[in-house]
Amino acid sequence: MAALTATEKVGVEDIGRNQRILALTSVIATLLAVTLNQALSIPALPRAIAGLNGFARYSWPTTSFLLTSTIAMPVFAKLSDLFGRKLFYLCATTIFLLSLFLCGAAGNLPINLAGMSQLIAALGALGLGSGAITALSFTLIADLFAPSERGRYQGILAAVSGAAYIVGPSLGGWITDHFSWRWVYYGDAPLAAVALSIAYFTLPDIRVGRVRRGFDRARIDWAGIALLCGWLVPLLLALTWVGQSSWPSPLIRSLPIVSFGLLAAFLVVEKRAAEPLLALGLFRVRRISLVSANFFLLGISLFGVAVYLPLFHQGVLGASAAKSGVVFAEYTLAIIAGSVTAGQLLSQTGASRLLVIAGAGLSTVGLILLSRMNGGTTQLELVSNAAICGIGFGALTPTYEVLVQNASPPEQMGVATGSTQFFRTIGGTIGLALFGTILLKLYRQHIDGLIPRGTPVALMRAFDNPLQLVFTRPNLETAFSQAANGRVLLATLLDGARIGLLSALHVIFLFGAGIMAISFVLNLFLSAESTPEDS
Repeated sequence: MAALTATEKVGVEDIGRNQRILALTSVIATLLAVTLNQALSIPALPRAIAGLNGFARYSWPTTSFLLTSTIAMPVFAKLSDLFGRKLFYLCATTIFLLSLFLCGAAGNLPINLAGMSQLIAALGALGLGSGAITALSFTLIADLFAPSERGRYQGILAAVSGAAYIVGPSLGGWITDHFSWRWVYYGDAPLAAVALSIAYFTLPDIRVGRVRRGFDRARIDWAGIALLCGWLVPLLLALTWVGQSSWPSPLIRSLPIVSFGLLAAFLVVEKRAAEPLLALGLFRVRRISLVSANFFLLGISLFGVAVYLPLFHQGVLGASAAKSGVVFAEYTLAIIAGSVTAGQLLSQTGASRLLVIAGAGLSTVGLILLSRMNGGTTQLELVSNAAICGIGFGALTPTYEVLVQNASPPEQMGVATGSTQFFRTIGGTIGLALFGTILLKLYRQHIDGLIPRGTPVALMRAFDNPLQLVFTRPNLETAFSQAANGRVLLATLLDGARIGLLSALHVIFLFGAGIMAISFVLNLFLSAESTPEDS
């Protein structure tokens, strides 16, 4: 055990008002850099994946980001409790800043990795910094301000995140169309650098109570962290590779077995850990178990729409990145509207059960409507369908969180609230890997059936990446013109690629609707009371 060394305790009363405002400015600037980058990259990622020939692993950049950010949140939060906030906040911001340059340079980095693999790795590093900053930003508000003031400033941070997601997608699309997807990352770096500088000079090194010096392994659930990665990575690999191979492959069959074995080990470790990542005792409460399952299902559909809505707009309807960003911003507004409305109704009526049933029902209907779209869908129809989903998703999140908090013991409320984000992100991570497999499998089945025997391999490879077709069409017309009936074949394949992409997206959205229909049924079993402890 590391020895405990008392350090000077800096409390709220020891910090001057001006220093608190400057520190708040640094936190706002840093969180803005993080959320703005996430919003900017939404319409840019399809173009980046097209440029790096990564369609076969379309979901992996987002999956990598989600996985590392999920792990970073509890780890950096625990480390900051033990050793102080400032050091780890500065470390997280530095990781974020450096990762922006890595993301922007993906495909051009002098390392022995393909361009898509470079982007996946760079976004994994970006997820570490982003997850840590998100977790620590809201904790720093509690350090800097008295309890009576915290709500106001937490609201400011939430407003900053909301504003970034309203403005960011449109701006990210414009940057992608007029410059390059790379500048979505490079352009955010100056803001991150300014935020890092302000934090270095203004953020007080707050130490709450007695802070450990040295490395206390007993207080950090390192085994749980390792096993969390251990059971997720084989499962994600299996879900990805099955789209390129088949279940009879011995390697693919073995990966789920390894994954479930490590999951069992993870649960055993979490049950015995002094301070686990996941407090399993909470799930003896029936309401928490049900809501956690619903958060997992919500994550699958929520992240599915976030990733595949821009793909539909750009890949099927042929919209620019800028137009795609505008549509996503309107979808985000619908989520915010649903969240705010549900919060107000919950405060006034306490009708939590009715709200979650309505939210799951709306999102199910919205996803069914998305699954029925085709190449003739107008932008108004797209926005309307996405908005129905958004209102439903928005209504669910705050209501679920209140249900969990009301059912949790006061001393475990923070852990219980954190577990809701954990299940939502894990659901999104697994769901995106599954959706990526569906996308690749159905697209390949469709396009392969249209390519006649004897077609040159070079021409066939052009259709491995449907996102790139719009940019390579002039070259394809020249190449196909040299083959017999080449122009007719090219027109058939281009139309087939669009239809194949559309059919895959139909299945993805319909699968998401089925997931939310299951959530709708589970919500029927939630108790109507607002504050019981039903176990």
